[in-house]
Parts: sequence; structure tokens; C-alpha cells
Amino acid sequence: MELVATIGAMHVGVAGVGIIILLALILLLVALRPEREYADLPRGEFPRDGQPHPTRRASASEPPVRAILPEMEPAEAALIIREADAPTMLIATLVDLATRGFLQLVEYRYIPGSSPSIILIYLKPGDETCSKSERALLRLLAIPGAAESPDFARAYPFDERRFRSALEEAGIPFLGYATARVAGLRPSLSRLMGAITAQHLEKERGWLLSSRRTVAALGAIEFVLGGIGMVTAGVATLVGVISSWWILIGFVLAGMGTATVFLGAERSPDGSVARDQVVGFRRYIAEAPVAMGATLPRFGSLAAWALALDATGEWEASLRRLAGSSPSEVAKIFPWYVRVSAPVINAHDVTDFLALLLARVHATPESRSEGSRLVALEPESNPQLERWSSF
Repeated sequence: MELVATIGAMHVGVAGVGIIILLALILLLVALRPEREYADLPRGEFPRDGQPHPTRRASASEPPVRAILPEMEPAEAALIIREADAPTMLIATLVDLATRGFLQLVEYRYIPGSSPSIILIYLKPGDETCSKSERALLRLLAIPGAAESPDFARAYPFDERRFRSALEEAGIPFLGYATARVAGLRPSLSRLMGAITAQHLEKERGWLLSSRRTVAALGAIEFVLGGIGMVTAGVATLVGVISSWWILIGFVLAGMGTATVFLGAERSPDGSVARDQVVGFRRYIAEAPVAMGATLPRFGSLAAWALALDATGEWEASLRRLAGSSPSEVAKIFPWYVRVSAPVINAHDVTDFLALLLARVHATPESRSEGSRLVALEPESNPQLERWSSF
């Protein structure tokens, strides 16, 4: 009887494992459905007539060079093309607001030789050119210190009088007022900006497939279960309880989970159009074709796009080519970036600064604390923005 019970239990176990593998295979096949694009429209062009259009498997080739700005914000482009993290999207938004004249970014050393701080200077409130999230962010930055972590502010008090004196000694006009330091920005600010951007692309624009998160989460569960299964089967094999082929089953399950997470389709047909716009514009940044309107002043306004699209190296090379024999002209096209210790003299100074921005955001342990409620912001009509009042 014991032998019969043991054999029955083994059959049940094998059947259960078979069902799990079958379900994992079905999930993988669902995830691996190819992305689609519109078959009757040029790549990078959205439907304008409100009518349904036939689709086909998305092309793997590069879209044509695009000189016109993509129909989105830099942070959205960073998410649609490379799943950028929340701090990167926040920095891209701040740089974009600076290039458009709402902020100024000042690189400042409190003590000569110390690590540089980056001070956000508030210049003016958002206007009709700003999105709801940008206007909410500017409302927050209009209140000095509101965007900083309280623990960071206590650990590193800001001496505005000394800061103003340093600007005066360097002959730099003070156009606004200091509102926050990048190193002390609250992590919740990044998280919320990232959440709003993702929600906008998924729920409102419909560019990202709403099912991708569910499928990816199930794939992650598969990976964890497969890993646990491998470890458990390995231990059981060592003590002679089961055969080693169970380790292979765990490995297969973990591999299928990994493939489900990383290889699943992410974009709708509209999302494929958005991706083509972004990739085409990235090619424009890298190639800087004069015949398509590439000029030094115009490229100076594309810093946020270069950062968002992970193309700062290509952007710097394009600036050098466009500047030709007058590299000093580059410094004149970046009024939004001020370096107190020394003037900006070439394109490399600016790309170094962009890298510094990414390195300094939330850079200290003190900046990672949230503190208590500080300010209530108008939520307007976006439910996500109601959470801004909890900062």
C-alpha cells in the first residue's frame, strides 16, 4: 500500500509540474507576441482621421531621420525608448524646463575644491506650454526648500547670502531665487514624476500595453519559483531523495520567466509610432544634418532630449561639428547653465554637467528621507497630482 501511495504521489507531482510548465509556456507565448505598427502610414506618423488602420508586425529596421521634435516630453521619450528610471526622467524634465526658460541650473562649490552642488533657480511659473505635471512641479519649486528632504536641509543648511556673494564676485547676474539642491531632492518627487509619466503613456495615450505589467509580474513569479525549485531540487538530490532532472525543470521554469519579463511586447501600434519618432529624432541628434535645419543654437536647446535618449556623447560630437572653428560659440547657447567656479567654454563642459546631474540626484542618505507634509499643491484635474500634497 505504501508503494502504491508513493507512486500515486509521484504521478500527482509530475502532473502538477507539467501543468505549471504548460501554463508558463502559454504565458511566454502571450508575452512574445510581436509589436505592431500601422501598415498604411509612414513610420513615425500618428493616425489623424480617427479611423481604424490596418497593422503589421513592427519593422526591425531604423526609422527615417526626424528633424521635428517628437510629439511628447523628453521624460516620456526616455520611458518609451529605453524604460528610463524615475530619477533620469525627473532630471530630463528639469533640464527641459531650464532650456525653456523656467529654471536656471547653477553649479556651485560651497568651499573651493569641494564636491559641486547644483542649485535650482526658480525663474517663472508654468504657462500654457507646460503639461499639468510640469506646472505642478514648478508650483512645488516656487516654494524654496519644499522639494528638498527635511533631513538633508538640516544636515546641509543652505547659505543663500554666501551663494549670492559668490555669484556677484563672478559677475553672474542673479535672475531668480534658489529653491532646491539636486542632491537633496526627495525621492518621492522622482517616483511620482515617473508614475505620472507611465500612467500618461499607458492610460491616456495608450502607447504602452496595459497588460505588460501583469505579464512581467507573472514572469517574475515564474523566475522566483524556478530559482527556489532549483535550490530545493539540488538539496534533495544531494541527499538522494529525488533525481537530478528536477533541477533542470527548475532551470527551465526560471529561464521561461526571465524571457517573459524581458522579451514581452511593450508598445501598442501608437506606441510604435512614438518609438519611431524618438529613434528618428535620436538619429537627427547624432547626425546633425545641416540640410534638415541643424544649427548650433537649435542643438543647444536639445540638451534634455540628448539626456533623455542617452545620446549626450553623440550630441556633444554634433555640437563640435556645428561649431566648426569657433568652439567658444558653444558657451553662448546655454544661458540656463551657470558654473560659478569657471565659465562654460565648450560642449564637453555641458555633457559633463549633465552626467553630474544624474550622479548627484538623491546622492546623500539624508536626501532619502521624506519627512512630514510640507505643502499642498493644486491638483487640477489629474487624480495622480492629488498626491503632490503629501510631499
